[in-house]
Amino acid sequence: MTGRLFGDRPISRPEDDAFGLSSFADALATSLLQMSPQDGLVVSIEGPWGAGKSSAIALAMRTVMLRVLNGVGEGREEIERLSDVDLQERWIKLAKRRQTHIVRFNPWNFSGQENLVRAFFRELSSQLQIEPESWRTRQMSRIAGYLPAVGGSVATGGALVAGAPLWGIAAAAGAVGRALGEMGQKAFSKDASLEIAKKNLAGVLKASGQRVIVVIDDLDRLMPTEMRAVFSLVKSLGDLPNVLYLLSFDDAIVHKALSQTAEKIDSEFLEKIVQVSLKLPPPWRSELHQLLSLRLNAIIGDASPADENRWRRMMTGAIDPYLETPRDVTRLVNSIQVIWPNVKGDVDLTDLIGITTLQLFDQKAFDLVRDEIETITYADYQYEDDDEFGKRMEPSMARNPEAAKEAMTIMFPRLSKVWKSFSGDNAVYLLQKEQRRISTKEYHRNYFVFGRDPRMLMRSEIDSLLVASNPSSVLGATIRRLETDISGPPSRIATLLGQLVEAVYARPLLSPAFVCALLDNADHLIRREDEVWDMFITHNDQRISNIIKLGLEKLEAGVRAEILSILVGYESGLQTRAAVVEEDAARHGLFGSKPSNESERLFSANTIGQAAVAIRDQVAAACTSGLVWQTPTPARLIAAWRRMAGNATVKAWTEAVIADGDHVADFANALPSRVYQTGGDGSKIIWTFERARYAEILDTDALLDRLTGLADADAEASEALDRLREAELRARD
Repeated sequence: MTGRLFGDRPISRPEDDAFGLSSFADALATSLLQMSPQDGLVVSIEGPWGAGKSSAIALAMRTVMLRVLNGVGEGREEIERLSDVDLQERWIKLAKRRQTHIVRFNPWNFSGQENLVRAFFRELSSQLQIEPESWRTRQMSRIAGYLPAVGGSVATGGALVAGAPLWGIAAAAGAVGRALGEMGQKAFSKDASLEIAKKNLAGVLKASGQRVIVVIDDLDRLMPTEMRAVFSLVKSLGDLPNVLYLLSFDDAIVHKALSQTAEKIDSEFLEKIVQVSLKLPPPWRSELHQLLSLRLNAIIGDASPADENRWRRMMTGAIDPYLETPRDVTRLVNSIQVIWPNVKGDVDLTDLIGITTLQLFDQKAFDLVRDEIETITYADYQYEDDDEFGKRMEPSMARNPEAAKEAMTIMFPRLSKVWKSFSGDNAVYLLQKEQRRISTKEYHRNYFVFGRDPRMLMRSEIDSLLVASNPSSVLGATIRRLETDISGPPSRIATLLGQLVEAVYARPLLSPAFVCALLDNADHLIRREDEVWDMFITHNDQRISNIIKLGLEKLEAGVRAEILSILVGYESGLQTRAAVVEEDAARHGLFGSKPSNESERLFSANTIGQAAVAIRDQVAAACTSGLVWQTPTPARLIAAWRRMAGNATVKAWTEAVIADGDHVADFANALPSRVYQTGGDGSKIIWTFERARYAEILDTDALLDRLTGLADADAEASEALDRLREAELRARD
């Protein structure tokens, strides 16, 4: 990726021309060198801001310099290879041998019409000053001396203005700032001394036989009064012999500005000044697209849009309408270049360019998106009728409502839905998250904070975890680090697991080694719970199982089989292993379940059948030995055993637990279920117990009697009894 912003400076070499300006510039240079204007000539180059007027003039002036130098004996091939600086030095060095001079006159460096005229004369004098003590030089000094110094002096000399193009070798040296004000009180035509000066200057220019090209660029950037003063200057001096004036401006802006001055000027004013009006050829759309692609590729390197079709829709319907000039492309590309290093890998490229386009070219549409982003992404969910929401989000105030609406439709599926548009896509939310889209409540901040949301791990960090050579230790260290961060909700642990789900869902990143790492940390993570209150409640046990189940979908059969062997034979993470194996067994219709579509199954019928039996036996052994009480949520393992082994087997075991009494308190504590309630005091958790749910595997009265008998001598049994009775009462409320 290049580290250089793309400048807005004009180009001066044909090889840098991406818009066909070179042919226009070459024709302009030919005309400027071949015309013989005995009474002078004023030529205008007209076009909108950013269309390339300055570049066209710079290219033309370079061509003029090359042809003139070639005409005095310089080798064309040699001088064409010269850098801008070297060509300029050669141009100055050969001043005595050439008959053509280029003057870049910067009117914004002077204040007042008389100062403009004075500075203009001095620039011509500087260009024709070939022999310092010649009669011509003395005459020019006398001419300049006729002019009064209004508001201060103007320095003489041919020094360059910093940053001027190579052809601006006679740029104004000193600069009387605009702060001096408009001090020119007398119009040029009313000053007899200036008329004499003009007459003398005309004689000198005619006698010299030398051609002077005066370039006055960016006239449309002057204040209206200054603009009028410059045009008045050109009108007054436009008939000087052998002087060609080359003006550049946006004619629409100039006409509007001149109509706003105290003395309004009609459209015929410019027609009386400019003899030749050249319209800059507009860039073709294909050229703008090519420039955008070329410069974007230089920034993003090997990155590419996650969805090519979606990018094409964004480019055609939402970005292209805003790109009218090369400057528009440069502004967009420079913004992306500044933003990209801070968000690379953690934003969707289509969304980044789309939202940046709105920010640069349609601020009101961007403000609407920014102000409503949490509503659009459901981050701050409040019910609102779709039709009303759609009307409220209409970007009717935008500069380009149609393009803005297209951009918003492509970026936000919710808006696509309420506007009933076909421009959106049907990507599931999990895929939207993996692509870090602006439409997700997890990642939309990355598009507005000039960097990544610090609550989220970078994609590179997630990928590093998944491909680490020793993922168990790396994952463990990451968990310990994130556990100390209490910036949630949600917790950093829940966020980490969610990001792992996204990664393995989209790409084949789940490895046998990482499955082992998950199992090593599974029980600890499940005990943490890390509840996320969203459209539905999720916990770490679900997230861990989803990492394995969704990750398996992206893998080849051989790798799946290897991971299944781990799920069956690994020592850690029994609850997680049982959940994954039993769910796929159910998809095959085992243990009385209804079979699902074959495309949804992860393993073959034979292998999953053997694995399910092995897992069932491991769960049974854990329950029989008492190890089940050391797992994070024993009730879930007991429920899995019930589904795989049947009610009779589990009921015999519960009767044995009650009779033995050693783990009866543990058993009682495992029975209540969490219920989430919302109310005036916010969301809360309560625990309930319903006898009917366990009727086929548990004699509840026998359990309560056993706890009652132990309560006097066993504090744990007493607490378990009270908790179970309270949970049963809550279930009846």
